[in-house]
Formats: sequence, structure tokens, C-alpha cells
Amino acid sequence: GGNARRAYAFDAQWAGGRTLPCIMLSQVAVKHVESDTAAEYAVLRALNGSGVRAPEALALDANGAITGAPAIVLERMEGEASAVDFLKQPDSAVGRALSEDLARATGDLHRFDWRAAGLDAGTADPVRAQIDHWEAGFLRHRLEPHPVLAWLFGWLRDHAPRPPRLSLVHGDLRPGNFLYQGQRVTALLDWEMAHIGDPAEDIGWIYRALWSPERFLSLDDFLAIHAERSGFVIPRRNVLFYRIFSEVKFAAISVAAAHSFASGGTGNLRHIDRAAKVPECLRLALGWIASEDWEAGDAAA
Repeated sequence: GGNARRAYAFDAQWAGGRTLPCIMLSQVAVKHVESDTAAEYAVLRALNGSGVRAPEALALDANGAITGAPAIVLERMEGEASAVDFLKQPDSAVGRALSEDLARATGDLHRFDWRAAGLDAGTADPVRAQIDHWEAGFLRHRLEPHPVLAWLFGWLRDHAPRPPRLSLVHGDLRPGNFLYQGQRVTALLDWEMAHIGDPAEDIGWIYRALWSPERFLSLDDFLAIHAERSGFVIPRRNVLFYRIFSEVKFAAISVAAAHSFASGGTGNLRHIDRAAKVPECLRLALGWIASEDWEAGDAAA
């Protein structure tokens, strides 16, 4: 599964007799999302034993010297990851229970003490750093001018909120990137984009229209459960900002995906039409900016 990594399932046995089902994720193509396998492994190692629902990180081949490509070995956990099956769940009670548990799992992640675990924000302003990161990727990969997208990066800088606290942010938390079984989320997957930042970023991404669980659980209900679990309240306006940020981010990822195919870096046909996704992202971002919710918050500010 996935767009840029191949998964190998196997059972590992240690000399002491321990046996564990494992999965190795190995990079096989130019990625549309730039990431550092060693950094992803460091995050997962920091989470080992923390109570955050992440697979145990077992081994790293940072540069492919052993396996031929950058790879990590993780505990293989039970559950299914199908976004389609989750979003089309016919039993709304099951869908709500899973969405509520996702809110609890997200709260557990955001209350994790990343400083005590030895992780580093790497910058004094992680919110600005994320905007800069995605803008740099857009400028590097664009195949044509995108003046509206270029303008939106400036808008994000001018309106970036102050986080209630800095948290470890998953960066790609959504249906398809977590395992679930019955009415419980068993594991959060694909930590390639994890970083220190505003926890509202994850919630804005979870509630992006393309994969939002809104039909099962309202955003306000999700935020209430998250606050109870995490121990702090995320301002709704921060989430509104990150709904706009999410469309800009998805547009930048789409530009990079289109470039990876056009340049011959990958033959993955999932990327062949990604440039066509950008206009809809821009329409949605501009719609959020013009929305009554945002304008009301702007007037209050």
C-alpha cells in the first residue's frame, strides 16, 4: 500500500525467543512528499511505550545499505486501514464510535511530552516553519505559474494563529492512515510528516472534506473529546485556519506529485492527474477565507 513505499510482512524472532509480526516499509520511488526515514524512525522510537497508538519501531536502514532503499521495520499491528470502508460505514453508530476513539487517540498524541522524549522542534516558530516548508516544495516542483497558490502562502503567514501549546503533530492523520478493528482505532500509521507544531493542524487535516468523518461526528464534538483526553482546549479558530492550510498543503503535495511523474521520477499512475486537483484546493481555501465563520473571527480579533 501507499504511493512511494513497498510493504513487506514477516515474523521476526530474536535470539532470546521473542517473536513479533513485523512490517518493513521500503522506499521504491521518488516521493511526492519529501521526508527523512531516519527522522520518522526517531519519532516512532520516542513513542515506543508512551501509550500513543503507534507501532513499535524496531530497526532502521537509513540509506538503504542493507535493503537497497531507505527502510524502517515496525511492529505489524492488527486492524484494517481502508478509508473507503471507514467513510462508507453503513452503521452510523459504529462510525461515530470509531470517530470518537480517533479523537481520543489524537488527544493522547498531542499530550505526549515530546521534550522529555528527546525530540526537538528545530525552530523557534514551528508554525511559520511549516508554511515555509510547503511553500519551498511548491516553488521547487511547480510546472506552471500558480498565482493564487503563491498568494495563499502569504495569506497563511499573515493570519497564522498562536498554538495553545506545541505538540507532536502527525502531519497526515486521516482515514487510510490509521488501523481500526471493531469500534477501536488500533494504530496510527505513516509518520513521514510528523513534526512539532500546532495540534490544530492534525484536526484540520482530519476534517478535510475529501475524507472528513463529519457525518459521524461533528467537529465540535471531536474537539470536546480531544480536550478531555489531551487536557487542553484547541481554539476553534485555529482549526479553521488549518482547514485553509490543509487545502494549500494538499495543493502543494499535488504539484509535487505531478512533477514526480512528469520528470520520470515515478511511473505511479496515481500521480498522472494530480495537477488537476489543484484548482479545487484553491477554490476551497478561498471559500473558507470568505466564510462567515472566518470573517466573524476576524472581526472579533
